[in-house]
Order: sequence, then C-alpha cells, then structure tokens
Amino acid sequence: MNIFKTLALAMLMPTMLLTTACSSEDDVANTSNITSKGYALPVTVNVTRQDGATRATYNESTRKLEFSTGDKLFVRAMGSPAGKFAGTLEYDSETGKFSGTIMTQNEYSGTAEALLAATSPSAALLPAGYNSYSYLTIEDEGTYGAYLDTHIGKAFALTKAAAVEQFSLESASSYSSGFALSPQNAIVSFTISGLAANTAVAVLFKDNYDFSATPVNVTTDATGVATFAVGMYDYANFDNYSLTVDGNAIALPADKLVEAGKIYNMSRSAAPATDLSTLSDDYVAQNGEILTGTLGSHVKISIADGATVTLKDVNITNLGDNFDWPGITCLGDATLVLEGTNEVCPGIDDTGEFSNYPAIYIAPGYTLTIQGAGTLTAYSNAYEPYGAGIGGGYDIPCGHIVINSGNIKAQGGYYAAGIGSGGYGGYCGDITINGGTIMATGGDCAAGIGSGRESKSCGTITIKSTVTSVTATKGDGSPNSIGAGQDSPAITVNIEAGANVTQN
Repeated sequence: MNIFKTLALAMLMPTMLLTTACSSEDDVANTSNITSKGYALPVTVNVTRQDGATRATYNESTRKLEFSTGDKLFVRAMGSPAGKFAGTLEYDSETGKFSGTIMTQNEYSGTAEALLAATSPSAALLPAGYNSYSYLTIEDEGTYGAYLDTHIGKAFALTKAAAVEQFSLESASSYSSGFALSPQNAIVSFTISGLAANTAVAVLFKDNYDFSATPVNVTTDATGVATFAVGMYDYANFDNYSLTVDGNAIALPADKLVEAGKIYNMSRSAAPATDLSTLSDDYVAQNGEILTGTLGSHVKISIADGATVTLKDVNITNLGDNFDWPGITCLGDATLVLEGTNEVCPGIDDTGEFSNYPAIYIAPGYTLTIQGAGTLTAYSNAYEPYGAGIGGGYDIPCGHIVINSGNIKAQGGYYAAGIGSGGYGGYCGDITINGGTIMATGGDCAAGIGSGRESKSCGTITIKSTVTSVTATKGDGSPNSIGAGQDSPAITVNIEAGANVTQN
C-alpha cells in the first residue's frame, strides 16, 4: 500500500492507529520519545502549492486550502544516506516556512538540505486544529531487513465549517529546494437527518476492504440532524464505500467517482421510508421522514411544523370526491426534498367538480422550502379547480414559498396561479426562486407566478440569477405572467440580471 493510501485509511481509524503507535518502545519520530536508535536533524523547508499559491489562510474564492499558522508537514523517506527518516514540521507564518526535527535511522553528518536533495521524500500537510500523529518504527534486522512504518491519523471534521476544505490531504512525493503540494483526496460533506435531537450517534464510513475502522461519535442538533465531513481517495468510487449512522445503513450514490480537491455535499435521511399505499388514517410526517409510493385511500397528508421531509417517487392523485383538502398540507415551516418523480394534486368537493385547495399548501406566516434533485408536478384535478399548484386556494391565504432546486411543474386551477395565491380573496407571502428548473402556468385570469384573479395580494417575488430556468405562462385574461392576476393589486417583482427567465 502506498503512503497516500495509508494516510487516507488512517483518517478513518485514528483510535486504532494511535494505540499501535504508542505500543512500540522503538517509536522514535515523536520528539518526546527519542531513543538511541534515532538521530535528530533540525530542518527548515519551503513549501508551495503546485497551482502556484503560497502561504495564506483558506481562500474562499478558490475553495482551496492554503497555509496558516499551526499547519504541520509530515515528511518521510526510505533509502536515504541516513537510512529511513520521518518527522513533523510546523508552519511559521512569519518566515513562511515549515521547521522542526526529522529523525534518521542512521547517524548523519551532512545538512538536512543535502539529505532531502539526495532522496525522493514525500510530504503531507496536516491542517491546524485536527488530531494527528506520526511515528517511525525501526525493527531489528531479520529475514526481511529493517523497515519503516508511518501513519497519519486525522479525526472526522465534525461540523461543516466554512473551511471544511481543511480536511483535505495535501501531499508531495518529491523534493526540489522545497515541496510543491497538491490535493490528494476529495471531501464529502454529509447532512444526515431523521435522528434523535441533541444525541451522540456513531458514524462509520469505511471502504469495503477495511474491517477495522472505528466509529466516530457525532452529536446531532436540535432538529435531529448530524453534519460531518470525511475524506476519500482521489478517483475513489462510492460503490466501494459504506456509511452507517447508529447502525443504520445509509445509501450512497452508485458508480460515482470523486476527484481530489473537490467537495461533494450529500444529504441523506436515516429514517425508514413510509409507503403511502399502506396508510388508512390521516398522517403527519415528522422531521427526517421519507414518503414514497402511491396514496391509495382518502388520507390527508400533512407535514409537521419545522420538519424536513423527502418526497421519493410520491403519487398523491387519488383523493377523490368529498375530500376537499390539499394534496400535502404544511402545518408550519417545512422543507420538502425531492427525489425521483413526484406528482401531487388536491381532493375535490362533493360535486366531483370543485377544489378549493392547492396541491401543496403552506399556512400563512410560515415558509415552505422546496429543494432536491428530483421532479415535482403539482396541479388541481377537478373540472373547475380553484387552487394553485403550490400556494393558496379559493379565499385561502398561504405563507412564503422558497424554491432552491428541483425540476418543478406547477399548474394553477381556475383563477389560481401556478405558484402563488388562489383567486377571490386569497393572498400569498413572498415567493423566492433561488434555483431549479421551474415551469409555472396560471389558470384563467391568473399569473403563472404571483396572484390569482381578484386576490388580495402577494408579497415580493424574487428570482435569482442562479436558477437553471424559469418559464412562467399566464392564463387567459391575466395581465402578467409573473406578478398580479386580473383585478388584483400590483406585486413587486425582482428578477436578477442574468436570470434565465421566460414569460409567456
């Protein structure tokens, strides 16, 4: 196993390796445990990055780790004039160099510069603030001769801090008047929901060939969400890794290669999926739940206040007559995460023709956030529906709507907006679209995004330049594709420059 693979494995099992490192009386790389078998050699080296960057703090614009006080450089080599050697050097922001002591296997009278130049040593950066250790073990000569063993252990990054890039392994495998480092691993930043609040959970992330990795405890926040970051080998495949949280296996992407120097954000739920086809009573989904399947009976689906719920291949289109309520009702602040293909519409009244409610409803004063990589089709299914695709209904006010991502198609009913308010007295809070591919179509006299006919009003509509595309189509008789419907008060609309927006 090469040194970089050893280092990457060590990130996942610091407890085991630390025990090993302290078990040998021949441990001579730690300066606090120098024995007669090791020889100390002071050394100062210059370190740059292969991309030309030099000493600096974390660079927000390039999202790359650069050098800061407290960073350490682990140096090691075999077959040098001094035998095998290893040591840890610390960065000095005043000099811009790494200095410290390397321990050599054999006594050596030359300079450190000459020793490094005569070999092809490797070096790895240990960012400030992370647990690490190194050691050099020199065994008695025997059948296989003397050998050197080195390890670097690094704890999980327990929070997704702004400088999560500091979890990156930066390495070089040659020396020429200094070391030129480059990233050696990718970083995967996990968000796991559906756990108990304020509780320590055991997280185990390991490759399929390592059966001795040690779980790391991560404490969840008040909503039952755990966040942490791990390192993966350059061009590693998720198929060769597994993740468990409190003993629950978490699905990872299939056949996904990662690249060194890149960060991958991944959100998952540890809660089991709820199959809608099995429900026979009204159901309130809690934080971290996954809803899936086709609703097969007249059941009212609600989202608990403050909950983040995943919709995964959901079909709520079969509520039928005498069940005039939204397809999904958000009882308070809610986040819907889209996976797969989802379709939602409301029930209809006892005539089989009218629907006063939207497909997805958010109560006034609260915020509905929609995100994820999946698709959502939200519409009304009656002959003369009065509800929006996402928002309010006939004289039924709704709260704020935020769309961060997803492929979303929203169709408003009679006099109702695709995204926004229903008609005749309805109103809606702010509508903010930060990302995603959005197609919103208003019903007669209603805007695609905004208000319906004779609505009271809507809050401000904001569309950011970060969207993939937004297409808003007004209904017959509506003055606006984005904004107010017929005979409704004017609405403030802010579309950022460069936003890909089409108004029909």
